[in-house]
Amino acid sequence: EAFYQDIRRALEKFSQTEENQAVYALVLDCDPSVGMIVLRYNNRARFEQMRSDYESYAEEYGWPIYGFCGCEYSVGDFGFIPYDKSPLVKHFTDSYYYHAVGDYFGEGEPLEEIRENYQEIYWSMITTVIKRLQTELEAIGIDGCEDMVFFCSGHDQTDEERVAMLRLTAEGSLVEKLLTRGVSK
Repeated sequence: EAFYQDIRRALEKFSQTEENQAVYALVLDCDPSVGMIVLRYNNRARFEQMRSDYESYAEEYGWPIYGFCGCEYSVGDFGFIPYDKSPLVKHFTDSYYYHAVGDYFGEGEPLEEIRENYQEIYWSMITTVIKRLQTELEAIGIDGCEDMVFFCSGHDQTDEERVAMLRLTAEGSLVEKLLTRGVSK
């Protein structure tokens, strides 16, 4: 519940900004090696600003521009939506880092009850929050495109791994649409 509230508050603040126009993607960009979770977005205007770069990448490297496996959904180019971690979420991520890396920088003691399945808890928390918020995005005030998607992604995943993660939170028909043609150009 705490993580849901943290992300919801961030989206509510974001909904009041200039960047909240024609949003086509929201993502929780995750690094499971350390428990990092970053909220990011992309909209049509940001994509258009980068399109000449994407065209160069397509020409030089053969990278596709459009579609979920193209530059259009290259999470590393997305904008950031800052969020404040509640004390409970901070304690969880500090404890996750401890169990994954071995160093603890949090206050108090790390959560021992997550030791055996901290990655399972992490991904469950992330996908549950996305599924819950998907139905609330319009009420929150997110100006989403028709094919807007909210998904999670591992920080350095392959396209195949990202597609598998997309299938955890997006409806099958939307997944197929994004994979076959991308969001309308």
